[in-house]
Amino acid sequence: MLRPMTTTIKTAAVLAALIWMFVPPALYADDDGWTLRRQDSKYDIEVYQRTTAEGYTEFRGVTHINSRLSAFVALLRDVDNMPNWIYRTNEVRVVEILSDTESYVQTINNMPWPVRDRDAIVFAKLEQNPATQAITLRATADPGFAPADDRYVRMPLLESSWTFTPLADGRTRVVFRCYADPGGKLTSGIFLKFQAMLAWHAPYKTLRAMRQVILDPEYQAATLAFIREPAIWNTARNLTSVADN
Repeated sequence: MLRPMTTTIKTAAVLAALIWMFVPPALYADDDGWTLRRQDSKYDIEVYQRTTAEGYTEFRGVTHINSRLSAFVALLRDVDNMPNWIYRTNEVRVVEILSDTESYVQTINNMPWPVRDRDAIVFAKLEQNPATQAITLRATADPGFAPADDRYVRMPLLESSWTFTPLADGRTRVVFRCYADPGGKLTSGIFLKFQAMLAWHAPYKTLRAMRQVILDPEYQAATLAFIREPAIWNTARNLTSVADN
């Protein structure tokens, strides 16, 4: 009976040590409570973090990429490729497609040993602002929509969004936001603190990978009838390598 508790205590001690080893100092905080946790000028990535009113850690990653809007949507619809660029994602499965812009999806997230992997059932909805042409994909957890899988801990709460805003110079401002309740023992104590301290890793690594994978000709050639492209993309343009932006 004491073995699980001993394992939990040892795990908590390891996580506590890792917090002080890997957490960078905060760079600054704004009036909305966002603290800049990581700034990478080479890859044009900034990652902010704050605590929500409910006590969850929310992150916001920002970058700018020279790409058509349809390419981003095509990338997000390619669920089979998501594990190759979204941090700690093992698998993404489409549970049900409701329309071109609405679906239910299961995500399976890899967690470091000895923590069990997590899964989430989310309702995803894509919208485009008719005035700004900005595209937003929002995902909200709906844990009861599909049966639980005993191999994973079902996440009871997840709110995330991708926003792609076209700019006058042809680039697109990309904003990735998310907060979640990982469920299980990760909802309390040292585990929750560890999650908060390292939350900036996910958006930073994900945006770095996106900056490369979005250049795939398959995505750049995508044409989606329900997406309106900015006027600047209506004529042929030479893509500049994302790494040079």
